Amino acid sequence: MRRFSMLLAVVAVVLLGLVALGAQPRVLAQEATPAAGTFEEGGVSFEPVAFALGVALPSPGDLFVARIGMDPGAGFPIEENDPSAGILIVESGTFTVQIEGAVMVTRGATLGEAMAAAETTGDMSGASEAIAAGEAVMLEAGDAAYIPANVSGEIRNDGDERAVGLAFLVGPPEDMMGEATPAP
Repeated sequence: MRRFSMLLAVVAVVLLGLVALGAQPRVLAQEATPAAGTFEEGGVSFEPVAFALGVALPSPGDLFVARIGMDPGAGFPIEENDPSAGILIVESGTFTVQIEGAVMVTRGATLGEAMAAAETTGDMSGASEAIAAGEAVMLEAGDAAYIPANVSGEIRNDGDERAVGLAFLVGPPEDMMGEATPAP
């Protein structure tokens, strides 16, 4: 919990510094009370969306963010030889993730409650759930899944509407874009 609080503090300071550099007088209205775990000051908010604790990451690594859209019935494989790990955050619709490795899922509907409990107890274990290897898990809007590297499986849309999500991938340097960039 201490490392998460430190990270949250650093991000908040950076965001506030950026706001201060470009600050102009303006009036902002707040439509609702921020969710538990949300930091808000001066019209800037930071809301935790998903996290994966204790994850071994390559150093250095490449980070890639992509918006994924998938029609009903569509899907794509995850290759066992892919060294990229990532988090898929569902914006709308539903994704089904089924891989031959454990998946950590954060449910958007209960993240605020889990974060509030973690602030009180220091225990982050209630914020995510472990899905066993080979078990399919359906993700809805607001949910997120950490998908480890080097596992086989698939991501598909078993729902009735188009699914859209953000994928944050990290992998070894030059692995994700190496084939697209010609060598000198």
